[in-house]
Amino acid sequence: MRMKSVVDRLQRVGLTEYEAKAYLALLNAHLSTATKTAEKAGVPRTRIYSVLESLRDKGWVRVYSGVPLLFRAVKPTSVFEKVKEDYTRFLESVQLTLNKEVNNMKEKFVIKNFDLGLEGLKKEINKAKTVEINNATTNFLSKVSDSFGKDAAVKVLMFPGEARAVGLPRVEFKEAEVAIVSIVRNREVPSMSVILDEERTFTAFQDPVDGKYIVDEMLYDECQRCFAGWSNMSWNAKNP
Repeated sequence: MRMKSVVDRLQRVGLTEYEAKAYLALLNAHLSTATKTAEKAGVPRTRIYSVLESLRDKGWVRVYSGVPLLFRAVKPTSVFEKVKEDYTRFLESVQLTLNKEVNNMKEKFVIKNFDLGLEGLKKEINKAKTVEINNATTNFLSKVSDSFGKDAAVKVLMFPGEARAVGLPRVEFKEAEVAIVSIVRNREVPSMSVILDEERTFTAFQDPVDGKYIVDEMLYDECQRCFAGWSNMSWNAKNP
């Protein structure tokens, strides 16, 4: 595996480029000084101490007192166990937050404009200057792509594993890193969101039995911000 590929993957799990390079350099040494690590990793000497301190705080590096200080990489197996534990705790906190949000939303009298239908959604898409579709399936995209305005800026996060639609050169594509699903008739189906002009948010899913698309518009402002925040996070994430 090439060095750049490894660095890119380490960035996906929370390291900066310099941190990833320094960690890899330390993996190839039993103990190393900051200066030697900087040289091997290609990290500026003016940055190496702050990089190593950050790695220590994240649990990737151990520091041994002395003159000069010595540094050693924590074994990858230990590091990634901690990463998995931290991510699990993060997901649990997100789930708890979302559960609270759902309970709060239930107290609102109007949350959605229920089932506009696919044709109703396409009419709204056609009027929009910006269109973001998240967790899109190839089938859904084929149904709505003819409604994109001529000058509209369109971004599509494909549902993980879905093939990109062809013949849409003006559309910016990326694969979503997280598969979001709804339970419909006891089956998991992709749960899609459509954000128009950064203001209006629609959700859509396909009935697994009759193939009909159910489309709702979110009318509760907090819901809209949640979808927009998740979309921004997905687009800002590093590509694999």
